[in-house]
Amino acid sequence: MNDDTGTSGLALTEDESQLQASVERFVSREYTFEHYRRTVREHQSMDREFWRQVADLGLIGACFPEDWQGYAQSGKEPFLILEQFGHGLVVEPLVSGVLAPGAVLAASGERERFADVFAGLMSGEQLLALAWTEPGQRFDSSPVTVRASKTGAGWRLNGRKSTVLAAPMAETLLVSAATEDGPSVFLVPKDTAGIESVVYQTLDGQRAADIRFNEVDVGRESLVGNAGDGLAMVQAGLDQAAALTCAEAVGAMSAALELTVDYTQTRKQFGQAIASFQAIQHRLANMAIELEYSRAMLQLLSSGMDRLPQGERGTFISGIRSKILGCARYLVSEAVQLHGGIGVTDEAAISHYFRKVTALDLAWGDARQHLERYRSTRSADYDLVAALY
Repeated sequence: MNDDTGTSGLALTEDESQLQASVERFVSREYTFEHYRRTVREHQSMDREFWRQVADLGLIGACFPEDWQGYAQSGKEPFLILEQFGHGLVVEPLVSGVLAPGAVLAASGERERFADVFAGLMSGEQLLALAWTEPGQRFDSSPVTVRASKTGAGWRLNGRKSTVLAAPMAETLLVSAATEDGPSVFLVPKDTAGIESVVYQTLDGQRAADIRFNEVDVGRESLVGNAGDGLAMVQAGLDQAAALTCAEAVGAMSAALELTVDYTQTRKQFGQAIASFQAIQHRLANMAIELEYSRAMLQLLSSGMDRLPQGERGTFISGIRSKILGCARYLVSEAVQLHGGIGVTDEAAISHYFRKVTALDLAWGDARQHLERYRSTRSADYDLVAALY
């Protein structure tokens, strides 16, 4: 882990630069726009062969620190990988099926108990799905609809979860539930009797499911951590996902701007490329400014995640996420408008970047919700940069 205390901690090391370049080459070679569309249509939003390559290259393990059995040398490495995934529209569930639920398990303090689970995640052989959202609860992470009651042999779950990302591909569900001791988390095999799923495709081509638990009996060993500690564990997973998907958003912003610049240089009106019009140039310049601002904020986020105490991380993440996702929504909206009517068609790549950013914004708390969280938890003199340096 990088322990620099000066602004040099924002710069990439040589190893990090090499990782960034290698992932960029890999995604651009293996995950073209045609491959993305084929994956969404034919492989049910997950190409297992591509996922195997991701695991074999060590990209999943590079997202985990050493104390999680991974080999990331700093907190920046998962951000570098996910930025390129966002640039390439990669729909495989690295965040929703691996990193977010992995953070929940790590927050339980039982890392040795789940050593085999972490090994399965990093090898690409296993996926988890974090079932935390409930109908009508929006971004409230406190379980209400799903309840777990004690039985002689363990626990019985009843209730509904909605929009559980990666659930169709995962073998195991990580479920938050209300108990008499407070919110708790349970590790539940998806094929357990009493579980019903309605599977569908999300706006950005991923797969999700609404899940009903009908008298689902699980053993005592299914409880993760201690009963009543579930809210903090789930929040650790949500914070991890909210931070890492900022990198996907920046990657999508970069690709959207590239596509828009290329389009305005080839689209002609009145006998000349529309990129020559001053009004278009101003809009492109504003988009570029939003991208560079977001990149700077992402550098701050990736270099600061592991430096802050747990009590300050949520405020820090929400402050930065609200800015990055706000910038991303503006940029992709401008990109679609500058493409004109073709920008909303399925055949145009730019429409899929718009969907990507929209889905990222909604999946782990939108910009408005994170801005409100930042405002309500920061002190009057709190400063994002001063929090680190």
